[in-house]
Amino acid sequence: MNKSIRENLIFIVVAHACFLAQPAIVHAEDADYHPQNFTQPLSAARGTITPAGGGAIYLKPEDRCNLVVKEFGWDRDQCSTIDQLIFGFTPEIDNLTVEKPVSDGYVSLADWDNADRSEEIGSIEESFRDSVKAQSQRLGQDIRFDGWLVYPRVDKGKNILYYANILNWAGDRTINISVSVFDRQGYVPMKIVPVNGNMTSDAVQKIVEASAAAYKPEAGSSYFEFSNGDKVAGYGALGVLATMLGVKYGGAASAGLIALALVVLKKGAFLLLLPLVWLRRLFNRKKADS
Repeated sequence: MNKSIRENLIFIVVAHACFLAQPAIVHAEDADYHPQNFTQPLSAARGTITPAGGGAIYLKPEDRCNLVVKEFGWDRDQCSTIDQLIFGFTPEIDNLTVEKPVSDGYVSLADWDNADRSEEIGSIEESFRDSVKAQSQRLGQDIRFDGWLVYPRVDKGKNILYYANILNWAGDRTINISVSVFDRQGYVPMKIVPVNGNMTSDAVQKIVEASAAAYKPEAGSSYFEFSNGDKVAGYGALGVLATMLGVKYGGAASAGLIALALVVLKKGAFLLLLPLVWLRRLFNRKKADS
């Protein structure tokens, strides 16, 4: 990582640890980041995100694009996949990425009640393992899927699908939490990296509930406001799970992120399927240096 960029990010976090009343502004030779205090609801493509507590910050579009391009090797046109990027959303969350919504239509959750659901999830999991193995070889990094901390679940009361999996990056255990909030037009994906890499499943549940509760769909767009005649997606909850993991599954093959899981990926595309795991490492390095 470029030394001056690392120092800039360290300065940003230290400044907020000192409870600055105004957003810190960092000017540097390589990049300027202007983190904003997250104290008011943020607009999203189909709703708003409300603060869950004090101390959180976010980056405006140009800054967050510069971050993922310079730090993680994304192409600039991939920046459009991010709706909001929030750091320290709660004390337990390192970073929360709210992605642009999927608008394939209302997603029926009926298939989650099918008797063969476990078998179908097992097939999706096996495809994900194969994808991670292929991408590990392609990227020249030792990446392994080490199983579920929280097995995929649907909460019909909150209209969400979520899971937490364990990825091993060259010996570094990383917990990745993914949540999809269903609405009238499709769903809104969120990716979360927790601060504690050794957290329990109960702690994951707390993070999921806080993140889902903070997202408010715009008037008329909630899942329960579905009306006859609305567009309906050609896949159900299992198809959304496959898309979240970046593997093909039945009718979900046309969903936006599916193409990213193919072995013939362009540079850095696989990383779009995963939370920004490296930010936790940057924050941990800051703590060690301070």
